[in-house]
Amino acid sequence: MKKLLIFLLSFLSVGILMAQDMKLGELLEKNYKAVGLDMSAKIQTIKSTGKMSPQGSPDLLVTSIKKLPNLAYTEMEILGTKIIAVIDGKNGWMINPFIGAFNPQDMTPEMITSSLNDQRSDPFSIWNNPFVKWEQNGNKIELVGKEDLSGTQVYNLKMTFKDSVVVDYYMDVSKFVILKKKEKKMIEGQMTQIEIRYSDFRTVDGVLTPFMSEILNNGQSTLVYTIDKIEFNLPVDDATFKKPE
Repeated sequence: MKKLLIFLLSFLSVGILMAQDMKLGELLEKNYKAVGLDMSAKIQTIKSTGKMSPQGSPDLLVTSIKKLPNLAYTEMEILGTKIIAVIDGKNGWMINPFIGAFNPQDMTPEMITSSLNDQRSDPFSIWNNPFVKWEQNGNKIELVGKEDLSGTQVYNLKMTFKDSVVVDYYMDVSKFVILKKKEKKMIEGQMTQIEIRYSDFRTVDGVLTPFMSEILNNGQSTLVYTIDKIEFNLPVDDATFKKPE
């Protein structure tokens, strides 16, 4: 009888784990469909324009251009002055007159790592979505459970990347769209909790995108990023991403 009870408990435990895995898999599948990840193979370039509104500072006009396999160009204009940052998945350069970098300067390894970490954890990334091939990439996802997010029921999905970086995602239980991302980052020598809250969802060519993202540091709103327009598959010359001589 004792052996039978042990066997039954073991069987039930395995069954519970399998049920959790199936539910997690089902949630991720519904998320893929909700955001239109099936369109990713048809998209070669992405261009978005909008603005960043930092607390207590003038707005920055933002243009972002991305091209497969890993090219990313960002231009921010404030008070007539442009800041340019480019990264190719391994190396990066920038022009930032506000810190005296009037000519192209190589990004530090820390800046590149931070940028790449932001890209890989973006739940609305078309090409490198963190929920796609997460096991093959050596990451782990835990379905923590349900909770309330400003009156909306959400699933808390905790992802641990293979380098031990932990990011919490909060998925709408009915629409299966990520409404918030939360993680801890070291900023200027201090551990800071960063949240990004996504809203104003719109579908462009079958792809769902939040046209508004609010960034909070330790619970305080610090920046709102608003997209005005997104365009896919525009012709983009590789020279756009090359560091000027």
